[in-house]
Amino acid sequence: MSRHRNLMSLRGYVRESHEFSLVYDYMPNGSLEYVMTKVRAIKLELGWEVRLKVAVGIVQGLQYLHFSCDHQVLHYNLKPTNVMLDSEFEPSLADCGLAKIMPTSHTGVSCYSAPESSQSNSFGMILGVLLTGRDPTQPFCVDGASGSSLGQWLKHLQQSGEAREALDESILGEEVEEDKMLMALRIAIICLTDFPADRPSSDELVHMLTQLHSF
Repeated sequence: MSRHRNLMSLRGYVRESHEFSLVYDYMPNGSLEYVMTKVRAIKLELGWEVRLKVAVGIVQGLQYLHFSCDHQVLHYNLKPTNVMLDSEFEPSLADCGLAKIMPTSHTGVSCYSAPESSQSNSFGMILGVLLTGRDPTQPFCVDGASGSSLGQWLKHLQQSGEAREALDESILGEEVEEDKMLMALRIAIICLTDFPADRPSSDELVHMLTQLHSF
């Protein structure tokens, strides 16, 4: 039974030799990675409102894991391939069953290091992908030098006053919407800070993102 609308329900598993195959419900739009690959290939249009909806659904799933479970859970494997999308692009987090469970005494916001714990598996990386349309595994160029990360690239553009250049051109439109996108980009950058303890909690992120649009 599903614990939350934004978490995948594990229906079963199949053991073959030394491997396990996990069985989930079918998700018509596949993973966020698959969808963004189609977007980059100009085979699919994904508007700003849909991208924001995906971001809010992801962080609501994290909020449940962090604050509403009997034991707080950190996902530890948050990435586009583990975000599944239904026919309405409502996201669900997969691979939560392999997450590490936190001690019940670690209930305060200051005591946990999410979301999520490393830059490569952070909510900031997911939000950055949604806003920029870029593949986070590819090297980014900063000051003429290649090899920087998505987070470093975004911080550089923000500091140089060129944050708008990071946004996916396919979602640029009305000025009001662009202001919201730039606010979301600032949130992504905060979530990509080097120290997890300096990042906003999932509770705070739900509030920040829902302020951008009424869901």
